[in-house]
Amino acid sequence: GKEGLASFVCRRHRSFVEGLTVMEVSGAMGDLGTLLPLTLAMAEAGSIRAGAALAWTAVFNIIGAYQWDLPMPVQPMKTIAAAAITESLSEGEVAAAGIFAGGAVAVLGVSGLIEVVNRVVPRSVVSGIQLGL
Repeated sequence: GKEGLASFVCRRHRSFVEGLTVMEVSGAMGDLGTLLPLTLAMAEAGSIRAGAALAWTAVFNIIGAYQWDLPMPVQPMKTIAAAAITESLSEGEVAAAGIFAGGAVAVLGVSGLIEVVNRVVPRSVVSGIQLGL
């Protein structure tokens, strides 16, 4: 039958506790070195409100971790942040870019098209993009 939300969360939480290592905690903190400066620079430019951005980032990172049992990279948002800082984008423009990026990722994932992209795009291109971010 269908697993209830409470038992799902409990099962995922047990998985986290059992798999929690110093390396996992270190990896979880790895994005803070870029997330915080970008968030603060965007707030300084007036593109976002830092408190709300950090709170929602935390909420969705926790939801994502429980849903997929792995950390989610935020590279698309780093690109949006760079554009917001250099182009002085408004809060609405940043929100629209985030919604569009999230929608694109959702469509690719739900439709299975991400597997096509994975087969077509060479690994070296993906590595180069990751290095550039």
